[in-house]
Amino acid sequence: MKLMYRLVAACLALAVAACGEAEQKPAAGAAPKPVVVAAASSLTDVMEEIGALYAAEGHPEPRFSFAATSELVRQIEQGAKVDVFVSADTEWMDYLAGKKLIELGSRRNVASNTLVLIAPAEHGFDITMGPGMDLRAALGEGRIAIANPDGVPAGKYARDALQAFGAWDALEGVIARTENVRAALRFVEVGEAAAGIVYETDAIAAGDEVVIVGRFPSASHAPIVYPAAQVIGGDAAEAGAFLDFLGSHPARQAFTAAGFGSPQ
Repeated sequence: MKLMYRLVAACLALAVAACGEAEQKPAAGAAPKPVVVAAASSLTDVMEEIGALYAAEGHPEPRFSFAATSELVRQIEQGAKVDVFVSADTEWMDYLAGKKLIELGSRRNVASNTLVLIAPAEHGFDITMGPGMDLRAALGEGRIAIANPDGVPAGKYARDALQAFGAWDALEGVIARTENVRAALRFVEVGEAAAGIVYETDAIAAGDEVVIVGRFPSASHAPIVYPAAQVIGGDAAEAGAFLDFLGSHPARQAFTAAGFGSPQ
């Protein structure tokens, strides 16, 4: 009988020890973390679609942060936890490169865009795009909405294009500067502005709410290119996988369907 008790006690001791070892061992094959992507606000719709396509291939659903490119750069400088940054122009990406905040070898262009002049759908107007265009007269008593040209890429492209046509100075006092290009679009959608300058993809996303009254020739401003890169300190494996996916056939189809051009 004593022998039986000893055997039972020994078995219990082994079981307890085994449980303790199991609790101390880390779980094998921990689930991968979702990639964190900071992207220009003009990419909101297409990036969310691409994110869904990426997840459908077995990756965790990406976590997106959309804002003006200048605001995202500020956040990255301040240490925001980001794996991938997608800019609406090359200047801000060059800035981060100069600060050694992106992996230079990971950088690549993923899309391009076109700059357009829009108006509320029910209040479109005729105007000839080019040098000498009288945009002030076309606005009547209304305002024109553009992203803040002091830092936001869409605003800088807009200012450059209007200056190229000699129309910028005449608009003093009637420009509504917004925090990003989607905010400028919203001003026009709700009738707070008689016109706006946005990307063609934004006008497409607005559907029947706005009408494109003119397109700015590419020669009137710097090329509208979207570079993407891994942020220093981010997850290299997850960033690399997502950056590669941005060049894949499904992602390219999504960019094209949303109105974006091929990388330049």
